[in-house]
Amino acid sequence: MSDNMDKSDNKKILADMSPEDAIFRCGELQLSYEDTCRLLSPRMNLERLMDDLKDPDSDPYKWYQNGVAEGNLKLNIDLEYNVSEPKAKDAYKHLSAERRRQAINKKLDDLFGL
Repeated sequence: MSDNMDKSDNKKILADMSPEDAIFRCGELQLSYEDTCRLLSPRMNLERLMDDLKDPDSDPYKWYQNGVAEGNLKLNIDLEYNVSEPKAKDAYKHLSAERRRQAINKKLDDLFGL
């Protein structure tokens, strides 16, 4: 993605994808279910999508989880390729910290509504 793209371009890119590809991409980026639903709400039922993302038997759940696996694979391949680059290690540390923060916040929200 070029630095010249603004937020409306990002929405357009997502809007141009099929629902399957858009949900897969959100999983690949490990966006929360809530953010995934918000991004897709203009063309999908928000409540239905949230229920589907939590149902292991639904297609959206499978698309999202396949995206998560693909994203992790790509990240590990990139890290392996750039193992000697200090910037790659720093980027991974920051990404890992952000993912941990998001997981903690999601768990707090699930447990306590915080």
